[in-house]
Amino acid sequence: MKKLLTLIMSIALGSSAFAGSVSYSGKAGKAVQPVAPEVGCNAFESKFALGVFGGAILPSGDRGGDALGGGVLGEYFFCPNFGVQMSYGLYATDKEHHQFDGSLVFRYPITSLCIAPYVFTGGGYSTNSVQGGDIHVGGGLEARFTSINNLGVFADGAYHFSDNGDFTIVRLGVKFPL
Repeated sequence: MKKLLTLIMSIALGSSAFAGSVSYSGKAGKAVQPVAPEVGCNAFESKFALGVFGGAILPSGDRGGDALGGGVLGEYFFCPNFGVQMSYGLYATDKEHHQFDGSLVFRYPITSLCIAPYVFTGGGYSTNSVQGGDIHVGGGLEARFTSINNLGVFADGAYHFSDNGDFTIVRLGVKFPL
C-alpha cells in the first residue's frame, strides 16, 4: 500500500512539471471606484446673490403705526458660512421710510435639508420719516431649491436700535444666486 501511495504522489508531482511555464497577459485589471451617492445639496457654495423682498416695519413707542414696503438686496459670501449683505427698503409710513442697511452674516447650511438658518448684525441709515443712523441684530432662515438654479427663499427679522426710536423690520423674499 505504501508503494502504491508513493507511486500516485510521484505521478501527480511529475505531471505538474510538464504542464508548461506560467504566463500572464500583461493587462492589469483596473479597480472601479463606486460612485458615492450625493448627500444633501451644495446650493450654498455660490458667492454672489441678488434679491427682492416684501416686508413690514414695526415701529415701537409713539413712532407711528406699522407699514408695509419692500426692497432689494445684494450679498457676497466668502465661504458657505460668512458673508456681507447690503439692502435698501422703502416702507409706507406717514412719510416714506427709506432704510439702508449693511450687515455681517453668519449662516449654518444644513445640506441634508438644503436650508440655512442665519444671524446678522450691522448698521444702517434711515431717511425721510426719520433721519439717523442705527444698529441692528437679527436672524432668519433661507431655503434653496437646486431644481430651480439654486433659487433661495428667505424670511428674517431685525431689531433696529436708533436714537429716534427703535423699530423692527421683517422681510420675506427671494434670492437669485449669480
